[in-house]
Amino acid sequence: MDKDTTTFGLGHKQLRRLFAIGSEGDLPEAGQDSTEAASDLLARRLSETLPLGADQMKMLPEVLSRLCYTMGSLAGETILSLLKNSSTNISVLRRIKRHGKRLSTHALSEAEKQVAVAIYYGAIASALVFHNQRISRLSYTTLEESFERLSGEAWMSKDLSTLYKIARKYCRDRSS
Repeated sequence: MDKDTTTFGLGHKQLRRLFAIGSEGDLPEAGQDSTEAASDLLARRLSETLPLGADQMKMLPEVLSRLCYTMGSLAGETILSLLKNSSTNISVLRRIKRHGKRLSTHALSEAEKQVAVAIYYGAIASALVFHNQRISRLSYTTLEESFERLSGEAWMSKDLSTLYKIARKYCRDRSS
């Protein structure tokens, strides 16, 4: 059987975009500006729960793992609450960082990419501020510049902007 007949000749990237359009509305709506789209998407992503890690998924049978992935959003803390909580374990912050990186590699729009980067750096900022640990190989100077840029974005949430500002000061103190 010809593979093109099942996908109507659409490529991998086109199929991903088509599925994204039909899913949770992660792409900006028609007429929505990029600042508003990024702000809305960031609010949605920060209100989500952190997906189960690969190691956790391997321990579950396939059917149960899909169910847990779906039901996880009903039981866990939101990504934002984890980033703002000083008692969030450093391993969870590393998972959030990986989650942000994964979102970035699958981003289909500029807004999705910006939001993924915001989550990625949110985890790094939280680790610095609450655990005095750097979970990135980036220099303090580079991190300081990134936190400064992100905290000034018009679409940035107030909570993340505050976290970035504290982390920026932390990095400035370490790089001098």
